[in-house]
Amino acid sequence: MKTLALMSLLLGLFLGVGSLVFARIHSSFQGFRALGYSYLLFSFGFILLAFRQYLFDFLSIVVANLTIVAGFSLLILGILKFLKDEIQIFEKVSIVLLGVMSVAFVYFTYFQNSVNARIIIISVVIACFSFFAGYKVLVNRERAILTFTRFLGFSFIYCAVIFLLRIYFTFNEAELNDVMSGGTIHAISLIALQLVTISSCFSLTISASQQLANKLAIQATIDSLTDVYNRRAFDEFANKSVLRAQREQTPISMILMDIDFFKQVNDQYGHQVGDKVLQEFSLRLKNSLRQYDILSRYGGEEFTLLLPDTDTSTAMIIAEKLRNTIAQPVFCLEDGAELAVTASFGVATIQGEDIDWQQFISLVDQALYYAKENGRNCVKLYDADLHHLPKTNNIH
Repeated sequence: MKTLALMSLLLGLFLGVGSLVFARIHSSFQGFRALGYSYLLFSFGFILLAFRQYLFDFLSIVVANLTIVAGFSLLILGILKFLKDEIQIFEKVSIVLLGVMSVAFVYFTYFQNSVNARIIIISVVIACFSFFAGYKVLVNRERAILTFTRFLGFSFIYCAVIFLLRIYFTFNEAELNDVMSGGTIHAISLIALQLVTISSCFSLTISASQQLANKLAIQATIDSLTDVYNRRAFDEFANKSVLRAQREQTPISMILMDIDFFKQVNDQYGHQVGDKVLQEFSLRLKNSLRQYDILSRYGGEEFTLLLPDTDTSTAMIIAEKLRNTIAQPVFCLEDGAELAVTASFGVATIQGEDIDWQQFISLVDQALYYAKENGRNCVKLYDADLHHLPKTNNIH
């Protein structure tokens, strides 16, 4: 038991410092600071237990056990914060239980000395906390952390079962003189605490790392200003979609949009207003699309829209609908002024042509150029021949 207590001490110090460093570096993740302090409280509690023979009873019994339970409570609080779960009720219950436990420990230390009673009290509290934490972790359904926290949830359930068994065996065994001289079940209970300590730190750290990786992946594919796909992501989608359409001999359409006279908006109103126009423009487009359509900001004020399984007539209808959506109603600026915004649209459809996605984009770009040359605020189609490589004179 003393060896396990010393191991818990070292483990708590190592994980506590590591969690606090992680919390300092990645401050956006809630709960790691609480986790760090909880591990340090574990260490302090086990220090007092390990030096039982050199300390007063109040420190080595009352304060030691209260510190361990407080650390366990803070551990669960950190997990709840990480899961973005409600914590107020748990905080209040923990404070009440710690108060009741402190009174009980004083009574069973100074008025009716009983090691067994103290073991049963702390085991009941930890078992209840463990069942609660295990339930909260297992019912969480956030995909980014589901895989890694499932093991943590079962670790808490395992800990709760072990401490329930500890209650049973302690209730039926002879009075102990010292918890450090206890039998196998008491050693296993310490191991269960170590398991929860280790699994909580590593599960949450891995989950946080996974969320960071997902965030970086999103940043690599999403335009931060308009919250639609960026050019890099669209190029990948376009390549895969064109190859699939060629393989399955299905139509695929593309629309290239350009905000009319956008440079004048920036020059007259400033780039902040220009950014607002881009955001409103993309929002109107997103709200008008089908679920499987792929929208991206291709560069500056140009937006591309990929329409899988869409023939020419449907693509033209969609483009005309989007043109009207942009033109009406007018864009409202923050100072109450109104700004009329229009856009030019180029459309192209292929079905079976032996061209790559870059050639496909060049066709749409030619149609867009034709729209801008013919008054803007209109839709122009590049009419590709279905059996030959498209040529530049196919614009209508």
